[in-house]
Amino acid sequence: MTGAAEPASPPPLFFQRRFFPMWTALSFGTFADNTLRQALLIGIPAGLISVPFFDDADNAIPYIGALLPLAILLFSSVSGQLADKYETSMMFRRTKFAEIVLMSIAALAFAFGNGALAIAMLFAMGAQSAFFSPVRVGAMPKYLHTDELVRGNGLCNAGLFTFILLGYTAGGLLIILENGGRWVGVALVAAACVGWIAALRTPHAAANDPTLKVSFNGASQTIAMFRLVFQSRGVGPTLIGVGVFYFLSTAVTVAVPLYGRDALHAEPLVWTALNGLFAIGAMIGAMGAASLARGRSGLGFSTVAIIGAGLMSFAIVAVTPFAAGAPDAPLTVRALFTSPAGLALVLFFVVTSALSGVYIAPLQAAMQRRAPASIRARILAAGIFANAAFAIPGSLSILAVTGANINPLAVFAGVGAIMILIGAVMIQRWRALPEGLYEEALSAFRLPPS
Repeated sequence: MTGAAEPASPPPLFFQRRFFPMWTALSFGTFADNTLRQALLIGIPAGLISVPFFDDADNAIPYIGALLPLAILLFSSVSGQLADKYETSMMFRRTKFAEIVLMSIAALAFAFGNGALAIAMLFAMGAQSAFFSPVRVGAMPKYLHTDELVRGNGLCNAGLFTFILLGYTAGGLLIILENGGRWVGVALVAAACVGWIAALRTPHAAANDPTLKVSFNGASQTIAMFRLVFQSRGVGPTLIGVGVFYFLSTAVTVAVPLYGRDALHAEPLVWTALNGLFAIGAMIGAMGAASLARGRSGLGFSTVAIIGAGLMSFAIVAVTPFAAGAPDAPLTVRALFTSPAGLALVLFFVVTSALSGVYIAPLQAAMQRRAPASIRARILAAGIFANAAFAIPGSLSILAVTGANINPLAVFAGVGAIMILIGAVMIQRWRALPEGLYEEALSAFRLPPS
């Protein structure tokens, strides 16, 4: 007797249309941003790109690091409203098409050696990201079930950090080639085109509030966004926790070229490799968060991870003098990956970043889960605004290093101390609010996978 054929099981979440096009658009946009940014951050201290308005080119580095978050800061109040008002897939398509236009202009800037225009396009890409990001983070609770959000954020973060790594690598390697500016331009336009093609496949998802009247008064709307945040139960603390992460991560990534040159006495290729190690570790951590936190909030793992990351930052400080080269004999990539001290440094960079990846994904999922649906995009835009607001001082804090000739190792010591402090605050909150804060049951919200 033959029975009815059983329905085929759906493919893994990663390959489903409700996730994969969104992930691809995010990942290739990340690649373009970081290729552009890294080409500038490596090209300037290496003397390959001239920058106007600065007597000492090193002083341009913190400002360049702040351009992306500054643009996000300026435009997030409007972008969150648009993401709530308009249908999601249309917003994906339009924001990604704008990226093609901007990356084409950036490609021309690199091809003709116009450093000022390339820097301006980095700012413009920050503005594009300000409009894309609320659409993407607001789409996840529409496309994914509640108990898939930690996994979805983990997978997105894994893609994010993988393509940060690829962007760091492409930007750092291409700019030092002969005619490197032209190769950077080709990579930028190609990545933008792939992202737009992926955006064409994103599923339709209804607007959160199609009757919303958009206000372009940035100050009043920013205040309104944060009023919504702190009126929504449990959203404010997670927003602050994510923002502090962006402060620390921005400070470290901007400081790495200076650390590589002045503390590690390494060749420029090593600077790129070190930022790449951070991206690899963050990717590993994001995947770990996605698997560890299934069916739970994952915030307990966040607490342990951030304390561990702080300890690893101090380990980087301790091992650096043993791994360093000398001013007249710079540390090479080969020496970094073959000497015992170099391998220890590699391990500490990867583990620090992996633990940071475990820390961040559950916090992002908690914000998405707790934000009321009708105002979700505006709340998440407030989160993006806060990330930028924390990232800007994170980048500009490096002026203390460049302006006072402080050893860049101080950045890692300071970051380690702040991470351990964050962990202590999270433990204190767990003691004060043990119910519903860390390992709350999500069974009441679970839906069968589709």
